[in-house]
Amino acid sequence: MAFVLPAQYAYGNAGGNILREDNFKSADFSVFKQFQVAERSRLQFRFECFNLANTPSLNVPNANVDNMSGGRVTSTAGSPRQMQVALKYIF
Repeated sequence: MAFVLPAQYAYGNAGGNILREDNFKSADFSVFKQFQVAERSRLQFRFECFNLANTPSLNVPNANVDNMSGGRVTSTAGSPRQMQVALKYIF
């Protein structure tokens, strides 16, 4: 057990800001290539990747320390890596 409730009318000895969330990390990447189709129209190829390194960011730990799940992180923030390919016609 990581935390124990202090005696009544007494302060505990845990440090300040120990139950805070992780920094959110995400790197996005995209590549675009345009091709001239006619005088006034273009075709654009797009590849986009969100959260390129697939780095998890942890949510806030459970701040209710008077039960067994106190201080545990049970989920992540953000979404896993997503990739998409698109073809865009501009006229």
